[in-house]
Amino acid sequence: MKNREKDNLLWYKKPATNWTQALPLGNGRIGAMVYGGITKERICLNEDTLWSGYPRDTVEESAAEHIEEARSLCLSGEPLKAQRLIEDKVLGTWGQSYMPLGDIELNMEHPHAIENYVRELDITQAICTTTYSSDGVEYRREAFVSEPDDGFVLRITASKEKQINLTLRIKSELKSKVTVSEDSLILKGECPGQVVPVYVDSDNPILYSDKDEERGVQFYSIVRLMHKDGSLTRMEDCLKLSNASEAILYFTVKTSFNSFDIHPFLEGRETVLPCEEAMKKLVARPYTELKERHITDYRRLYDRLSFSLGTESNCDTPTDQRLKEFAENESEKGLYQLLFQYGRYLLISSSRPGTQPANLQGIWNNQLRAPWSSNYTVNINTQMNYWPAFICNLAELNDPLFHLIKDISISGQRTAKNYYQARGFVAHHNIDLWRITTPIGPRGTRGAAKWGFWPMGAAWLCRHVFEQYEFTQDKEYLSKEALPILKEACLFGLDLLSENDQGYLWVCPSTSPENEYLIHGESCGLSASSTMTISILRDLFTNCLTAMELVENEVKHKEEEKAELKAELKTELKAELNGELKEKLKEALSRLLPTRIGSKGQLLEWEKEYEELDPEHRHVSLLYGLHPAREFTYETTPELIEACRVTLTNRGDGGTGWSLGWKVNQWARLRDGDHALKLIKRQLHPVDGDEISYGNQGGTYDNLFDAHPPFQIDGNFGVCAGMAEMLLQSHEGFLSLLPALPKEWQQGHVTGLVARGNIEVDLYWQEGKLQKACLTPRVDGRIKVKYKDNSIDIILQTGNRITLDARLSILSC
Repeated sequence: MKNREKDNLLWYKKPATNWTQALPLGNGRIGAMVYGGITKERICLNEDTLWSGYPRDTVEESAAEHIEEARSLCLSGEPLKAQRLIEDKVLGTWGQSYMPLGDIELNMEHPHAIENYVRELDITQAICTTTYSSDGVEYRREAFVSEPDDGFVLRITASKEKQINLTLRIKSELKSKVTVSEDSLILKGECPGQVVPVYVDSDNPILYSDKDEERGVQFYSIVRLMHKDGSLTRMEDCLKLSNASEAILYFTVKTSFNSFDIHPFLEGRETVLPCEEAMKKLVARPYTELKERHITDYRRLYDRLSFSLGTESNCDTPTDQRLKEFAENESEKGLYQLLFQYGRYLLISSSRPGTQPANLQGIWNNQLRAPWSSNYTVNINTQMNYWPAFICNLAELNDPLFHLIKDISISGQRTAKNYYQARGFVAHHNIDLWRITTPIGPRGTRGAAKWGFWPMGAAWLCRHVFEQYEFTQDKEYLSKEALPILKEACLFGLDLLSENDQGYLWVCPSTSPENEYLIHGESCGLSASSTMTISILRDLFTNCLTAMELVENEVKHKEEEKAELKAELKTELKAELNGELKEKLKEALSRLLPTRIGSKGQLLEWEKEYEELDPEHRHVSLLYGLHPAREFTYETTPELIEACRVTLTNRGDGGTGWSLGWKVNQWARLRDGDHALKLIKRQLHPVDGDEISYGNQGGTYDNLFDAHPPFQIDGNFGVCAGMAEMLLQSHEGFLSLLPALPKEWQQGHVTGLVARGNIEVDLYWQEGKLQKACLTPRVDGRIKVKYKDNSIDIILQTGNRITLDARLSILSC
């Protein structure tokens, strides 16, 4: 009989020896990676605003004329020359890097043999525990990062009194200083003013400056050690605890980051007093109360959704061994459940209202020059981080991403004007804490245009702006927050378009993120137009028009309401509702370059059929219209759906971790659950994390972090969202129940998924067939529900739970 309590545990019989074996904790702002060492415990710390740099002007004043020249070169059949021009004259500097804060080190005195060692992460409570015994004494460490009390807490206990002996240190690779007080260690420091990315060769990649205007984010952190019994001795660089019966370690940190457009040194926030006040509040509560408040807060989010595929689980096997066994037989279903809920756990831990968004590594990073700077890569990766937010019942966790989009709607205006002579705002493929929106380089790097010159980042992010309304049905948010951003993004899109010789509108020049084709025997990433670019604009314009119509209808609906409300809404939206924008968007939609099918039945990635440089390229950008958008559907574009299938088949089943995650979602949209499951299995193959390596074949590390490799968290979020898409889809205007259920998932249930229209959905199935579906609307409305060949139209009333059988007959209401 399996121990069902282990279903939601990551657990191991030995300490972590490298970072991708350590276990992650977080409250959205503070991150911790716990190694579970015996005589030497290591806890790697992060804070979400610890980045290199400061606000700086990265705009190239003459960029527009060079882009115009590149356009002319593309139109005259010389894309290679256009690409070189872009790389030499338009691409600029890189963005800044996410920094590690430092490490807490606990040196434990254990002169005798260690027995019964176990470390585990309980994702139902967000608590990491390490237990072992030595010389007849049982030791236990329990750690968590509390959101309500804003700090990291670690409690150490022993089964016998006065058996705890340890030395506490904190250190940082950043420019910093440690001060020791009676019961605390204070780590004070600052981030570099500049960090050169790891992919750029440099003799001096990490730069600090004595000039105030070039200094970076300041930070102040406190580690306090409280104890029962024993004595605490203050040493030169550490605290030494002897003969204690219990020890509790508290950590919190404050930084000088004030805003993306405010200098963190010249105008930064105070750090010392806020940190001291936070520590006072943290230690004032008893440990049991801190733990209870943490669990209550976390489970308020986590417990909204449950997922089970039956009783087949190897949860009694340590997680690292479990991965290896899965790679051999791929038969265990319990690992899918764990991977799914782990994705939700990681999002709860790395993104909370008021924090920065989850970056390439969530909030966890131990390197001064992190892979790809651990930034916001918005040609797929940042967006993928937030795919699970709405469908997996974690809507408020989208808040940090929305605020990033609001920020770039400001910082991206000057970039739009200077590079494209356009209204609105733009972002290219990298964003950092300072909301850089210009195309990054490094300048002069051959091949860099294929990633650096891509002005569609903001437009893609606007899909999340509109989806927030679709899933929440918050009309005030739509009119006050979403629509102004959508409108500005559309203005940029309209100004970016030009007419080709056939009368169609396209964007020239264009790229398809990071991919290349062959022309005259050479690789090229720049072309006259690309499928993804047009799909993103088609999606953006359509969503904006829908938003306008919804708001206009809401205004009409409120004709009998207060006059001031009506006047306020009409005044605010006059330009959108009565001006030219709606007509311009409709006209542009009717003239956008159509999506085309190639000689092999595949979707064309560029404006015409070129020879592919890498037919199995990790990016599947040309399928944006399939997922995450809804341009290609079975009902409206069956021929393009088939072309998507051909394209996806041709791309193969390999790829980086995040690429596998995207393909899971795309195969789910193609209603092929068996193929989606094949890719999930591929993603679950174990990857050795002993050293950082870069590669194009993904997998999973011992701590279930996704391997690009190296670690990128987007793959965790992508596969989590993909499994949800296999069970429920609502992008076509109706609820599709179990649209891509794999044959292997014969029985199971999921409760708490959320569909567009703000409908909570529970599904139960046996022998591969739906048994029961329960819909709980959170707002009034109307929806069509489909399962196989059956369908039903349902009028929804808030809170009125509706139960359907497999024929979609209403069993109760």
